[in-house]
Amino acid sequence: MVLNKPEEPTLCGQAADNHPAGVTVNGSYGTPNGLDGELLVMAREGRLTGIRRTRADLVEDWLDRGMTAEETCKRLSAYNRSVTLAVLEAHAENHPWLRECAFLEFGSGGRDEQVLGSDQDNGLLLRVDPDLEELESAAQSVVMALDGAGMPLCGGGVMISNPLWRGDFDQWLHRLTGWLSNPAEKGAWQSGLILDFRSVFGPKRDVLLLRQRLWEYVRTKPLALALLVDELTNYRLPLTFYGAFVTEKDGPWQGFLDIKHSVLAHLTNSARILALKYDIMPPNTCDRLRALAEVGHVSSGHAKALLDSWDYLQRKRLTIGLACERESVSPHNYVRPSAMDAEEKAQLKAAIHAVEKLVHLVQAGSGL
Repeated sequence: MVLNKPEEPTLCGQAADNHPAGVTVNGSYGTPNGLDGELLVMAREGRLTGIRRTRADLVEDWLDRGMTAEETCKRLSAYNRSVTLAVLEAHAENHPWLRECAFLEFGSGGRDEQVLGSDQDNGLLLRVDPDLEELESAAQSVVMALDGAGMPLCGGGVMISNPLWRGDFDQWLHRLTGWLSNPAEKGAWQSGLILDFRSVFGPKRDVLLLRQRLWEYVRTKPLALALLVDELTNYRLPLTFYGAFVTEKDGPWQGFLDIKHSVLAHLTNSARILALKYDIMPPNTCDRLRALAEVGHVSSGHAKALLDSWDYLQRKRLTIGLACERESVSPHNYVRPSAMDAEEKAQLKAAIHAVEKLVHLVQAGSGL
């Protein structure tokens, strides 16, 4: 049974993905554009486990060649999409209905900001009604194949193996707007994650329309936007009044600082809120900051400081990931300020102060 399809979207200047995931052939979807033949063979034969080392080698090479963290993250995200595309195409050969569905990538993948160890955050937009047992089996097989290829399972269950992350267009729209409007029905992390997504495989138009409808909902519902700002106020930036770093007080990370959740998340969320308010379309945080500065919503000097901060923090996460890969341990986001030299401490403090200024801009309601 074919599900009802939504009307064609008006894209309002929104660009299509840089990496097309499907081509229309006489009304049906054929082999995706950009599909890597070697990766497809490896996916068919279940040999993707070896590319974990390849992924780390690529990141190390890109950094050694002097690429920025922004460019490195974009390249890594594109590489991970190529792997995902190969896994899905291999599964679609046994489950052809998959080509009629859209595979969604949320969060850092949707923003082109993945680092080594970024986990899976995905969903499936159904345009057909496959056998439930076959759907469950295919979904579980896809996420396990991606895990084997070095994209870890999501601890929060944001994967197509979870029925909450599958559904038709109307189900997705109802679910996502419900999460955004009722804080009791979602985790605090979900709003940011569900607002940044893209299509990796299958038809794109429904995904673009879903994103447009969701952003319109937030922009036209003061309560939804207020809840996003409220989530931001719950964060505490990791510097005391006297300029000392606020680190973990106990546990295995005692004396360490989580640069992702204590600093970088504030930057990402603040840039997203301003992009929502001013209808800034790029999904990538750095591109959002440049666009906001270009139209005067963030000063050029502050935007440069934020871009420098983003690059510093993401580069740290990339180098931590490489070190963890060499030691065969799971990547993390922690740094020990007491082990830093004076220059790096100053860099970290400058990043925190730049992000704090952006958070205050959003909290003060600057045009919201």
